[in-house]
Amino acid sequence: MRFRSIFSSSTKDSNYTATTIDKTVAMDTSDEVLSPCPISPNCVCSKLPQSDSHYIEPLVPTASTLSIFPMLVDYVQQLPKAELEEKASHYVHVSIRSMFFGFTDDLELFFAGDKIHVRSASRSGWYDFGVNRRRVEAIRRYMENKLEG
Repeated sequence: MRFRSIFSSSTKDSNYTATTIDKTVAMDTSDEVLSPCPISPNCVCSKLPQSDSHYIEPLVPTASTLSIFPMLVDYVQQLPKAELEEKASHYVHVSIRSMFFGFTDDLELFFAGDKIHVRSASRSGWYDFGVNRRRVEAIRRYMENKLEG
């Protein structure tokens, strides 16, 4: 299970303490929490350097991330053709099948204190015609308009 790596010990540089509304939590924010992007351009991830073509801004709620994250998890689980793969208190992974050709994409969200890191990638093929980047931006708009509005 991937979420074990979230709570496993790792280097000191990848850990920090996040203070939320009701408690303080030690969290692993290493790059190993989200799956790596392949070399193909059909993946976006907020855990990469900004200079990387796969980079996308993390979700940064203005309201409490602790309260926003469960609502985002509910939202992504209800996306068309979405299937829950894995869920933990600070992590969710859903697979999403495309409407026309049935290709599968993976969407991961990871709560990291004051931001939510995200990765969206196609499992196969080379190009995604911007589908994964648009999916993350749609989630960002949903968070900003519906959850924080």
